[in-house]
Amino acid sequence: MRLAGYWLGAVLAGAMVLGGSACGADADDKDTNPPPGLQTVADAGTVLTLTDAQIARVLQVANEGEVMLGNFGAPLATDPAVRDFNTAMVTEHTAARQRLDAFLQSQGITPEDSPLSLQLQAEVQQMMEILQGPEAPQGAAFDLALMSAQLNAHARTAFIGDSLLTPQVTLPAMAQELQTQRQQVQIHIQEAEALQTRLLPIPPP
Repeated sequence: MRLAGYWLGAVLAGAMVLGGSACGADADDKDTNPPPGLQTVADAGTVLTLTDAQIARVLQVANEGEVMLGNFGAPLATDPAVRDFNTAMVTEHTAARQRLDAFLQSQGITPEDSPLSLQLQAEVQQMMEILQGPEAPQGAAFDLALMSAQLNAHARTAFIGDSLLTPQVTLPAMAQELQTQRQQVQIHIQEAEALQTRLLPIPPP
């Protein structure tokens, strides 16, 4: 029950972010709250400054995390739609990463780690440890936990893109790539949210 409560809380927090930012990849709303855990990337009141090379690494890490979750979750999912979604995440985020890498090579940009990219890597690892741990759910409960992880991970990417990456990117071509990836993430958010909602247990009357 503790695990289910953890993921449900994470998803609800992510949904709160989506309420402000999901409706627009143009990110007009900047007054949303970050998903849980994101506050640690910088001290309160401190703006996290990123270079284009660091922004590129954040995008790489975001795609790597989705591929990792999808590769792990798809074979274990019991719901066909959950399995298909996670398989699609592997395919689409692998393609996004390959497109990004080709773009960076053409621009002569070498990605650089930052506190943000390192934190995102750590958070994906934490998700994986929970999903594979001794208290990991099975069957339908695993499907729900997996989709909760997917929704939370995508909500983080959306929030970071809107609040940190887009305002700081300087290279116009990089800004276009960022927008392309943000739009793809938005589609995945909507799909994951619909699946997660269907999987939530109906509370007793």
